Amino acid sequence: MKARIATVLLTLLLGVVFHAPLQSVRAGDRLLIHEWGTLTSLQNELGRELTGINVDDEPVPPFVHNLSPYILSSPVLSNQHWRYRQKAAPRRHPRVTMRLETPVIYFYPPKDQPLPMTLDVNVQFRGGWLTEFYPRAEADAPGLRKGVFNFGALTRNTVSSLSWNGLQVGTNGQGPKTDEQVWTAPRQVNAVPVTTSKGESEKYLFYRGVGNLRAPLRVVSDRKNRQLQIHGNFNEVLDQDTRVTINDMWLTHIRKDGTTAYRQIGPHTFSQSVAMPSIAVKSDFDEKDYQTKNLQEMKSDMHRALVADGLFADEATALLTTWERAYFKSPGLRLFFLVPRPWTDHYLPLSVSADADIDRVMVGRIELISNEQRRLLDKLAHSSISNGKWINVLAKTGQLEKLRAGRSDFGKLGIKVPEDFQTYLALGRFRNALVVAEEGRRPTESLTKFIDNYGLHPFRLQTVRRSASR
Repeated sequence: MKARIATVLLTLLLGVVFHAPLQSVRAGDRLLIHEWGTLTSLQNELGRELTGINVDDEPVPPFVHNLSPYILSSPVLSNQHWRYRQKAAPRRHPRVTMRLETPVIYFYPPKDQPLPMTLDVNVQFRGGWLTEFYPRAEADAPGLRKGVFNFGALTRNTVSSLSWNGLQVGTNGQGPKTDEQVWTAPRQVNAVPVTTSKGESEKYLFYRGVGNLRAPLRVVSDRKNRQLQIHGNFNEVLDQDTRVTINDMWLTHIRKDGTTAYRQIGPHTFSQSVAMPSIAVKSDFDEKDYQTKNLQEMKSDMHRALVADGLFADEATALLTTWERAYFKSPGLRLFFLVPRPWTDHYLPLSVSADADIDRVMVGRIELISNEQRRLLDKLAHSSISNGKWINVLAKTGQLEKLRAGRSDFGKLGIKVPEDFQTYLALGRFRNALVVAEEGRRPTESLTKFIDNYGLHPFRLQTVRRSASR
């Protein structure tokens, strides 16, 4: 224990990953398993989850196994994406209200354990589909038959699972070559490699999924009084006599110029009862609150909290590095928090065939609609809408994939991007969900025309009424 504390302190002081021999630092008398991941939701001012957030701006390498490439779409759709409806993706496809992003599981065998040791590992997702994973696992989900994933209803009663049976833990295996940060950052950890019976190896088990369920917290925005009310969503997780405390929450607003404002919130205790007092916090920030240095300060505070919640320092570094772009470089208003363990164990049951100490640390991320996004949506709702044919011209320049990935600076496309489309791009990662939700909230002819012209129709729910069709 003293060695572990010394290692953590040294890592925090130096700001580097400590690469001491595994057995001398972390091996104990029992198998130790650590897991981290991110749960992402998008909520409107009423604290309701918006659907259609199944976009992937942090794609994993192509060697990752995938039940279906049509569950996730690129951040920017176009006319070319009609194929998503033609490849068995039904209208229920957009009922995604939560992204389960990059959970990874690390293993630390007992000090006297002969290696490799053999384990069976199983994880379930209640209310969602586990769709991406590596190494290869035995997948089970509604509609999965003979290796083909036929889409069905995605509801809170949906249950899917992944099983790594006969997993060899503590091998000399190496993972596939890649330079993708979302994959290489989690490797910078002093865990032992794992290898499946099929010969696939990695430093960790990886999985992802999409769900139709509520976030652990509900954030209600009162723009008039510049206040947020944060409520708990634990009635399905806790019994009447149980309470959970969230020690760390961070409300942050990141601007395009990189300046950041944030405030740390907590601790606060939640229970099953909806009558439990909520947290009231100021919803916006003063101009003096925006500082470039705040980003590093918040990252350091999050690192501290992750270690306090059970991760090793190098694991916390790996998590924050993996999500550097999505957490800290993407403009937006968002609430981060550490998910209480009862929520994780209820919706993501994890079982291992050996006696083990298991620490699971999940970061909740709720994207909130900022004042700037509301202004952009209002602008788009009353704009003159382009016809989308310019994208076909763009395809001939070889720049279409940059556009679809949402990562082009648009300064070298060789074609003028219409103003309405620039407004759409400025809405950020979940722009498709925001535009479609705004059409349902305050339909205008411009919104409907934009959705139709640029192929956002798969994100509509069947209940959406369109003014243009009346």
